[in-house]
Parts: sequence; C-alpha cells; structure tokens
Amino acid sequence: MLARKKEKNIMPWRLNILSHHNRKEQPKAKRERNTDPEYMTKEKVRQAVIEREGGNWCVLSGVPGPGLHLHRIVYGSQGGKYETDNCILLSTEMHQLVHSSKKTWMPILQDHVRAMKLGAPELSPIQRITHQ
Repeated sequence: MLARKKEKNIMPWRLNILSHHNRKEQPKAKRERNTDPEYMTKEKVRQAVIEREGGNWCVLSGVPGPGLHLHRIVYGSQGGKYETDNCILLSTEMHQLVHSSKKTWMPILQDHVRAMKLGAPELSPIQRITHQ
C-alpha cells in the first residue's frame, strides 16, 4: 500500500504571501490612444499657448521659436497636466532658471496665465516683450 501524504494546515494569511509569484506572466495592455476629438495632445496645447501669448516666443526672455520648451507650471509630479491653462513656452535658458526655483516662479507664471486669459497683458507680472 502507498502511504498517503499528510495534509498540512496552512494559515490563510500565509497563502497570499507568495501568491503573486505563481501567476502567469500576462503581457501588459498597450496604452490606448484617446480618440476623443476634444482631447488635447501636446501639439494642440502648444498651438493654444501660442495663440494665447500672441506668438511663438519665450514668455520671459522674448526669444522666438522654434526650439522652445512647453513647460508645465504645476509639475506632473504634483498632478499638473499638459493643458493650456497650465503651460507656457520657455527658451532653454529660462526653462533651466524656472526649474531652479519652482517656489519663486510658479505663482508668477500662474498670475501671467490668468492675466493673458483675461486679455489683460498689462496685469501680468511679466513685462511683455512684443515682436514685430
């Protein structure tokens, strides 16, 4: 006669400790593109920012594009998204400056965007440089 294997009593909380190791590897789902026509891609946001600012130039230095950075005022790590009201265009030098002192620049840039949305650039804390 064959000996029967003795059943072990395993505590329920122990069953789940390594359960993730036994799962079959499943391929990660590909990120689906948003097909909503109202969805704002980075390029659409860039164009909307250019329209709001009245041209393709750095908000701080006035350097004309191309090659400007689309900067999020509220960073992605803080929940900021690429939206028209959260983005501005900056030259490379100004982009580095803004990143060096987030606490200083964030309120200034937010006030600038509010003033531009209201159509009152004279209320902006940033002196406006016009290009012809």
